[in-house]
Amino acid sequence: MRDSIEYLAELTEKEKALEFFLTRESGVHLEWRDTKPFLEKSYEEKALSVRYLNNKGLCGISYTLDLTKEGIEAAIERASFLSKKGLPAIYPELPEGYPEVKEIEYSEPQREELLKNLEKEREYLFSKSYIERLERESFSFSKEEIFLIREGRVLSFSIPEFTFFVSVVAKSDKKSASSFAYRSETSFKRINFLEIAKEAERKARALSLTEKGKALKVAVLFPPEASLDLLSLLSFSFKGDEVFKGRSFLKDKLGKEVFSKKLNIIDDGLYPELPETRPFDDEGMPQGRKILVKSGVVEGFIWDAYYGKLKGLSSTGNARRPDLTSPPKVDFTNLFIEAGEKTPLELLTLHNFTFEVLEVLGAHTANPVSGDFSVGVSGILYEKGEPVKYLSEMGLSGNIFELFRDLEVGEDLTFFGNTGSPSLLFPVMDLG
Repeated sequence: MRDSIEYLAELTEKEKALEFFLTRESGVHLEWRDTKPFLEKSYEEKALSVRYLNNKGLCGISYTLDLTKEGIEAAIERASFLSKKGLPAIYPELPEGYPEVKEIEYSEPQREELLKNLEKEREYLFSKSYIERLERESFSFSKEEIFLIREGRVLSFSIPEFTFFVSVVAKSDKKSASSFAYRSETSFKRINFLEIAKEAERKARALSLTEKGKALKVAVLFPPEASLDLLSLLSFSFKGDEVFKGRSFLKDKLGKEVFSKKLNIIDDGLYPELPETRPFDDEGMPQGRKILVKSGVVEGFIWDAYYGKLKGLSSTGNARRPDLTSPPKVDFTNLFIEAGEKTPLELLTLHNFTFEVLEVLGAHTANPVSGDFSVGVSGILYEKGEPVKYLSEMGLSGNIFELFRDLEVGEDLTFFGNTGSPSLLFPVMDLG
């Protein structure tokens, strides 16, 4: 690997049109079905993405798993050929220094400790008479190393990841229902198996009690995981390329109060112990903390080098490769809504009736340009904080920009990988 990196650096020193993005990932994936071992897989993968920027400002990209000199040369030739009809791009000037980000030490968890955690999680789940099945458990741990190589320079960083997923089936006299919960962290010690199991159990139990209800106009609570669907829809309008193309609803709203004063949205590429935290983005620009919304006011957007230059701005360190076959694009690092002050229980008791969303269906059909959405939901209807009905096959519709003008924000900020949100309460929505 070291020889390959040195060779790639030599090539980019000689040929300024070249850029390499090299990844090496190794890890283990374990899976159980109905508590019985189902799969155990170890893997190690190395892959190289080659970009070639020709003298007309057009970029070609190719991809190879062959890291021999012959394989690399073939990939360079393909990238050079594809650049003739490639997409316009720029290589931003690499800075001399980068923010200090401490790499997280990676160590594989002891098998005994893992099994002990599973035992506690299973003991809890099977102590509930309504749990019919423990469908699936999976645990994976890996380390990814990335190398960005351009102009003879080698930028590198490594990121560990630990993920636990559990799905269960609960039964009632009405029906059986399945639900799941998961967490992805950069440290094994941050994975709380029991709490994740409790979350899956609570949702599955509630969903097994649901039935079709009547239309209501009611306060609606989105817990952290469900809130991610709303954040995902809203986040489209903060991407610089969409602002430049005129597709962002917020394109002319910079500096204006568009949302509730209680809303703060941050993209932080330096947030400690999150998976997208590192010194540089996929173009080699320094990552940092960007305030997108502060007290309801639109404070900024995210940019890569190309669209930033078109807009007369600098990159905000927000270039990401969707995969190694694609060039860097404008995207988020660690995106989240800042925590508020109210506990989830306080949010549930602010109104006489509140519907808590436990399951969202059809979020992918929302229109990110207009902000309009119409989704199916299931969850729990509370009266003064006490559950009174369990509802399924209900519809929620509205406009994300109007919805975020009036809300309460919980204190329970929770990250799911690189995206996080606290609970969000909206005072009135049509539940049909």
